[in-house]
Amino acid sequence: MTPPFPAAAERYEAFRARVWGRSTSHVASRSESRFALNETRQNIELDLQAQWFGGEFGKVFTGTDGEKIEIVQFGHWNRGAGPDFTESAVRIDGELRRGSIEIDLDVRSWETHGHGSNRNFNDVVLHVFKDRPALNRYFTCSEEHRNIPQLLLPQFTGLEGPPDFLPEARPGRCIAPLAEMDDHEVGELLDCAAQYRLRLKSERLSVMMNATDPDQAMFQAIAEALGFRMNKTAMAILAQRCPVSKLLKLSPAEREARLFGAAGFLDHAGLESINEDDSKTYLRELWDRWWVMRDDVQLEPSRAIPWCFHGSRPLNHPQRRVAALATVTNQWEQLRKIWVQHVNNFEKDVNNSFNNPPATYWNHHYTLSSAASENPMKLIGKDRQRDILGNVILPGIVGLGDDRENSAWVSYTQLRGAAMNQKLRRAGLRLFGAEKDRRKLFTSYYHQQQGLLQIYHDFCLEDASNCENCPFPEQLSQWRSRPV
Repeated sequence: MTPPFPAAAERYEAFRARVWGRSTSHVASRSESRFALNETRQNIELDLQAQWFGGEFGKVFTGTDGEKIEIVQFGHWNRGAGPDFTESAVRIDGELRRGSIEIDLDVRSWETHGHGSNRNFNDVVLHVFKDRPALNRYFTCSEEHRNIPQLLLPQFTGLEGPPDFLPEARPGRCIAPLAEMDDHEVGELLDCAAQYRLRLKSERLSVMMNATDPDQAMFQAIAEALGFRMNKTAMAILAQRCPVSKLLKLSPAEREARLFGAAGFLDHAGLESINEDDSKTYLRELWDRWWVMRDDVQLEPSRAIPWCFHGSRPLNHPQRRVAALATVTNQWEQLRKIWVQHVNNFEKDVNNSFNNPPATYWNHHYTLSSAASENPMKLIGKDRQRDILGNVILPGIVGLGDDRENSAWVSYTQLRGAAMNQKLRRAGLRLFGAEKDRRKLFTSYYHQQQGLLQIYHDFCLEDASNCENCPFPEQLSQWRSRPV
C-alpha cells in the first residue's frame, strides 16, 4: 500500500539519488538536448524570459559578486525595443534600485547584442543570464560605463520540465528486472514516482505563487496545460502578457479580443481575404474591440509570441487554444473556488466548470478564417480537463501546504488515465517491451502514467549511452530490498 503524501515521494527521491550517485558520466546534457530540437536561439531565450517572469526561479538570489539580490517587482515585459523588463525594482544588499532588467542566455550576449553601447539600456539595474565562460570573467557595463550587477541563474532549478528530445523507441534493459517484480512491486514503484512528480509540480507552483501572485501562477499553469507540448511556452507568455487580474476587469468579449490581439492573430488587412461569412463577422467583432486597446498591448515583431502551427491536430490549433484560455477566464471564479475552498469531488467540480458553455464561434471552427464544421467541437475536452486537474489544480493544492495534501493525493490516484500519447507509448515500450497487458495495467490511471513519465524522465532521458550504461536496471534490486 502506498504511504500517504509525501512519504512515497521521499522514498523515490532517495532511490533516484542513490542510482545516480553510483553512476558515472553517462548523463545527457539538458542544454544540449534543448538545442537538439533545432529551436532558434531567440525562442530559447524567450523561454528563459518566460520562466523568469513567471517566478519559476524564485525572487531571492546571490549575485556573481556575492551580493544579496531580491526582486521586489519583476516589472513590465517590454513590448518594444530596449531591455526585456522595464519599471522593475530590485533590492541589492539592502539598497532599492529601480530600472530595467535584461535577460540573456550567455553573459557575453550583452556585448554581442550591442547593449553596452546602446543608451536605451542605461537604466538596467540587473543583468540575468544562464551561462558564462568557465575561465574568463565578463563584466556588464552600460554606455555610461556604469557597472551593472550580474545574476547567474542555476543551470537546473528542479522546476524545469523534461527536455523534449526522445530516445529511440525500443525496449530497454530494464525490462528484465521489471519482469522479475510482481505487479504490486511495480505498482508501488510507479506510485512513488507519481507522488514525487506531483511534489515537483507543487513546488514549482508554490515558488511561482510566492514570487508573483497565486492567481496569476495558476492562470499561467492552466494556460500551459492548454497549450500542449508544442505551444506550452507560447501560452505561458500570452498569460503573462495578459494577466488574469486585468482580464477579469474586462467584459468576456473584450477579454477574447485582448487575448487574440496580444497573441498576434488579429490582422485587419486579412479581413478582406476571408470569404466565410461567420469568420468575417467574428473577426471584425474582435478587431473592433482590439483596435481600441491595442496600443497598450500590441508587440513589436521582434517580441512576437513564437507559435507552432505544425505537427498538432486541427482541434489543437493555437487559435483554438487561445479561445480556450478565454473560456477559462470566463469561468475563473468558479475554478478558483476549487483550490481555495474545501470541496468533496475535485474532478466533478472541474468538469462542471467546463460543461455546457455558451455557444460560440469556436463550436464549429478550427481557426479564425476556416469554414464552418458540420459537427460541433469542444474547446476543452475531457483529457484537457483531466490535465488541468492533475497537472495544475491538485499540485496547486499540495503546494498550498494545508491539511488537504492527502485528499489531493487520493483524488490524484482516482483519476482515470488520459489518452496515450507518443511519449507515454515510448516510455511503456522502454520499460515493459512487448508485454501489452502490463503496459495497459500500469497506464490505466493518470497517476500511473505520470509515474511512468517520471521514471522515463529521470533515467531514459538522462542517459546518453543509448541505454547500455544506464544504472537504473541494476539498481532496481535496491528498490526491492528497501521497502517502506
